[in-house]
Amino acid sequence: MTTDIFIRRQRAGLICLGTAPLLLAAATAVDPALGDVGYYDAIRADPGAAGLHSLLLHWAWLLYVPGLLALLGPVGRRGAAAAAVAWTAIIFGLSVFAALVVTDFFAIALADTVDQAAFAAHEREAGTYGWFTAGWRLPGMVGWFVAMLLTPYVAAYGRAVGWWYPLVATAGFGLYLLFAIESPLLGITGPVVLTVANVLAATRLWHVTPAPEDGGGYPVFRRTAGVACLVAAPAALAAGMATMPGGAFEIAPSLASDPGGAQASAFFLHLSWLLFVPGVLTVTGRLTGRGRVFGLLAGGIAGLGLLNWQGLMVSDYLVLAAEATLGTERATVVNEAAGGSPLLALGVLLPGMVGGLLGLVLVPVAAAVGRLVRWYVPVLAGLGVVAFFVLTTGRVTGLVSPVLLLVAYALLARAVVAGRRVALPVVAAGAAR
Repeated sequence: MTTDIFIRRQRAGLICLGTAPLLLAAATAVDPALGDVGYYDAIRADPGAAGLHSLLLHWAWLLYVPGLLALLGPVGRRGAAAAAVAWTAIIFGLSVFAALVVTDFFAIALADTVDQAAFAAHEREAGTYGWFTAGWRLPGMVGWFVAMLLTPYVAAYGRAVGWWYPLVATAGFGLYLLFAIESPLLGITGPVVLTVANVLAATRLWHVTPAPEDGGGYPVFRRTAGVACLVAAPAALAAGMATMPGGAFEIAPSLASDPGGAQASAFFLHLSWLLFVPGVLTVTGRLTGRGRVFGLLAGGIAGLGLLNWQGLMVSDYLVLAAEATLGTERATVVNEAAGGSPLLALGVLLPGMVGGLLGLVLVPVAAAVGRLVRWYVPVLAGLGVVAFFVLTTGRVTGLVSPVLLLVAYALLARAVVAGRRVALPVVAAGAAR
C-alpha cells in the first residue's frame, strides 16, 4: 500500500535533498578554519563564524537524512538488501554524524575559557571514552560515508534514477572530501556539483510513486524496522534512565560521580530518541483519509525534532571530559556558555526539545484522529512526556516515562501490524432522533 502520506513525504524529502548541499556550500564558505589555520586558533579568533558554520553544517547533514530516504522511496524488490543497508546507515550513521557537528559549540565555549594545552587535554580525555567512540564517533563516521556513497547507487540499481546520478554524486562528495578545508572557492566545488546532481534527481523523482509494501522488498523491511523501533525506543529510554548517575530517587550533581553510568545513560537516551524516528514515520505512513494531513505534519515535526534532540545527548561526554580536566565548577561555566549560544538555542535546542517531545504526542493524536488507535493511546503518550519532565529525578522515578511511552507505542505498533482502523460506535436510528 502506498498512501498519500508516502507520496507527499517523498516530495518533502526531495526538497531536502536539493537544499542540503546548498547549506553545505554556505557552511564551507563561512568556515573560519580553512587553510593552514589551526582549529583552536580559528574558533577563538572568530567564534561567531565558527558557530554559524557548525549550525549550517549540522542542518546540511540533517536534511540529507530525509533527502536520501526519499531517494530510496521507489526501490522495491530490486536492490532491497542494499537499500536496507543504506537505510540503516542513514538512520543510525548520518543522523549521528549530523549530531557530532554540534559539538563545535562546546569547543567554542571551551576555547574562550582555557588555553590551547587545556583544550587539547579535553579532546584527549573525551577520546578515551568507549561509549563515545563506539556509540557515536564510529557509527557516525562510517554511517555518514556509507550513506553518502551507497544510497545513490542503490537508487540507480533500483531504477529510481539513471546511472549518471551516482557517478556525479560520488564526484561531488569526493570533491567535498578533498577541498572542504581549502579555500572557499575550492571548498564549494563539491557542494555545487552535489546541488546540481540532487536537483536533477529530485526533478526526475517528483512524479515517481514510492514502491508499494504489497510488492515486497525494501518497503516491507522499512515497515518491519519501523514497527520494531516503536517498542525498542521506549525500552532504550528505560535503559538510559536506569543508568543515570545518582540513586533511585535523586540525580547526582556531577557526571564525574559515575563516569561509566553517565556515558551509558547518554548513549541509551540518544539511541532512544533516534529509534523513535523510524517508528513515528511508520505510524503516520499508515494513515489514509481522515487525519492524513495532520499525520504528515505530525510526522515531520516529530522526525526533524527527534533528529535534533537525540544529538544533544552528546554534550554529556563533553561535560564529563571537562569535569575530569577542568573540575566541576569550570566545566559548568563552559557548559552554560555553550548552551547560551543563540544559534545553538534557536537552531538546535528549541526545534529538538519542542519538536521532538511534542511530536511524540502529536503522532499518537494523529493516529487516533485517523482511527488507527483509540484516544487513550495519545493520552498515555502525553502522560509519558509529562512524566519525562516532572519525574526524571532519579533512576526509579525516571522509569515512569518510558513505561507509559512503551505501553502507548506498543499499542501503536500492534495497530500498524494489524492494519485495521478502529470502528466508530454505532448509534441506533431511534436513539439518534
